[in-house]
Order: sequence, then structure tokens, then C-alpha cells
Amino acid sequence: MDTLDQNVTSVADVALNPSVFCVFDTETTGLFNFKLPADDPSQPRLASVAFILADKDGRETARIKRYALPDGWEMPAEAGAINGLTTEFLLENGVPVSEILDLYETYVSQGLAVVAFNAQFDCKMMRSEFRRAGRDDLFEKTRNVCVMRALDPYGKEGLCIMRGYVNLSVACEHFGFKNYQAHDALADADAARQILERLIKDDRLPEPKVHLAKTKV
Repeated sequence: MDTLDQNVTSVADVALNPSVFCVFDTETTGLFNFKLPADDPSQPRLASVAFILADKDGRETARIKRYALPDGWEMPAEAGAINGLTTEFLLENGVPVSEILDLYETYVSQGLAVVAFNAQFDCKMMRSEFRRAGRDDLFEKTRNVCVMRALDPYGKEGLCIMRGYVNLSVACEHFGFKNYQAHDALADADAARQILERLIKDDRLPEPKVHLAKTKV
């Protein structure tokens, strides 16, 4: 497990950063069934999250990583084999998910555009946990950019991996860098931030908008 390399440690600190974007990534207990509501009991749980704040040019201003404390759920072996997390580690190092939700809500309420490589998945993961906590899921308030979908103008030759979408590691290589800790939330968030920076530089960043879920599920 990596160290908590972070410059922002509390909600109060967030207001001090001249940030425009909140780039984030989640690691979970599994994959979503997008035909079911976000908070259906069969849906995965949030295991870890990383937020990297960035300025108007996509340059990092602050970062934070948190592990979620299991509240009765366990990390399946299959998912743990991918993200390297175990139930025991999360019980020792996790924080109540409410603390993570507070951070995310702060970023959204400040008007930061939320950025993720696969925004449909990561935004739905957060929506799921907000609903489970009995809180507003921020669906109508979360403007986002999906980096994966924004790569279309660059052409898909050599980038497509499955279902017409781009794999993060391959996208990183396309832009000349490697993600050496794939499936670590902080590493994946930083990879997405680097691609965001390139999109901004090339004037190909889509206008942030409410995320791409077709219906509020």
C-alpha cells in the first residue's frame, strides 16, 4: 500500500486552493450493473478514493487520498487482486465514508468541475454512497468531464481496448507517460489529471456538464 501523499487534510483547507477542477478516481469492491439503481444492495461499495485539485491549466494544486472503513461489507478476493486492498487493511486504515462524502460535497458545492477517466462509473460510485447515507446524491449539481470520452478527437486507432472505449494505461502511453501503479486511486487520478492537462493545452477539453448517465439511477 502506498503512503497517504496529500497536501490537503481537511475540508477547511480546500477553500484556500485556487482550483478549477477536482480530478478523482475510486477503487471499489466490484463493477456496477448500470441497469440497476446506484444504491441497489447488489451494487459495489467504495473502498478508496483520491482527489487531485487542479488549476485552470490542469496543474495540480492539492491532493488527498482516503480509504473507506467497511461498515459490514468485505473486499472480495477478485476485486482485491486488482486493487491490492483487503478487508483487514481497510478496517485498520479506513475512515467513515461520511468523511469522504463531506470532501466530495465540498468540492462540488464550490463549483469545481469534477473530472474522472471514466466519469460515468466514478460519479455513480459516489452517488451510490450518498444515497446509502440518506444524503442528496448531487446528481443535478455535479458538472463533470469524462476524460475517456474526451479522447475521441485524437482518434481511436491503437487506443481501443474493449467496447469502443479507451483503457487508461494505454491512454497514458499514447500521451507519452506510464501509470506505474494502475488501480491505485491516487495513481489513476494523477494519470487522469495529466491527460486533462493535455486536453486543455490542445484546446480539446469538453465543457463540463452534468454527468453522462442517461437516467437518474
